[in-house]
This record gives sequence, C-alpha cells and structure tokens, in this order.
Amino acid sequence: MSLLDELKKAGLANDKKAKQIEREKKQQKHHELKSGESRKQVEASRADESRPVDAVMLEASQAAKQAEQLARIYKNAEVTNASGRKKFYFTTIDNYIECMNMSDVASILLERGKYAIVANESLDDYIVVKRATALALESIDKRRVVVLHRTEC
Repeated sequence: MSLLDELKKAGLANDKKAKQIEREKKQQKHHELKSGESRKQVEASRADESRPVDAVMLEASQAAKQAEQLARIYKNAEVTNASGRKKFYFTTIDNYIECMNMSDVASILLERGKYAIVANESLDDYIVVKRATALALESIDKRRVVVLHRTEC
C-alpha cells in the first residue's frame, strides 16, 4: 500500500489532494528528464571542444572531398527530355508530396528502374537521372535519392 493510500485511509488526504500530488510527481519527473538531457548536451559540446585539431581538419577535408564527388556526379547528370504532360507524384525527403511533369517514356523508364528521381545539388529541387547516377549518389548520401525502384526490369 502506498503512502498516499495510507493518508487517504487516515483521512489526512482526499482525492483532490491525491491528484495534486500525482501531478507534482509527474512535473518533477519531467523536469528531471529535461535537465538530464541538457546535461548530456553540455557534456557532448565539451567533448567537441576537447577534440584535437587534427580530427577537425580531417572532417573538413572529408566534407570537401564529398562535395567534390557530388559536384562531379551532378555534372551533366540530369536526363534531358524527361519532362512532359504526365504527372508523377512522389514523397520527398521531408515527407511532402511533390509532383513532376514527365514524358510517357521517362515515366515508364522510372517505373522500370532505369531512371530515378534525386534531389538536385543544392537540395532545393528534384531532377530525373539515370540509375547509375542515382546509385553513385546513394553511395555518398542516401537522403538525395527520392525515387529508385530497387529491381531493374
């Protein structure tokens, strides 16, 4: 039997008081969880500050290398003559529904897995590319590939 039940039995607490105590306990737990998360964030930022300069430079060089690879892949990657009057709907990276006007041929090739829809280099629009280009982009950054049928027909 909990302390609250015993207090109720003795007549020292009523239901209203019991609910208030429960609410205070929940608020206290919530506050403890929030402060625990903030402590973890502070510790993580301290760990980042204490990283050696070599590690930071290594990350910067890897990011530059990745950007160079992406630029090389995106150069002349977009399929020409893919636009048309047929509407193709797809879900974006941010879970929005987008629509592209595609030609009948491009739509069929997309359904067969020969074409794919990927985010453009600046991640603000979507383009149609060939399967090999989409796979190369996926090896660098999986978020860029939006529509790619895994089996090729």
